[in-house]
Amino acid sequence: MAGTKKAARRELRVSDTALFRWLQRAQIVDAEPFRALLASALDRAFQAGASMGSSEFIVLAEGMVFVIRDDVVVTVVDEDGRHSHARAIVKRAEKS
Repeated sequence: MAGTKKAARRELRVSDTALFRWLQRAQIVDAEPFRALLASALDRAFQAGASMGSSEFIVLAEGMVFVIRDDVVVTVVDEDGRHSHARAIVKRAEKS
């Protein structure tokens, strides 16, 4: 086949979400113990935020930002410094 170009080989990647869902649905990993562990670890901060009547807030813990919306942790992202002002408030409160 003169003149035909072979397509470049593309690499298939797997997202973290897809990997976790596959592990869960293939019953390789039971997610419930991890879900309970995370809920327990965030409960004190969650109760504090909820007591202020807010339905949406963040919890900063262990170098991560947990986004809580309507009593559900909807995402977790790395703490990248954008929330450093919140950390400063926490440090001042701990000193008082």
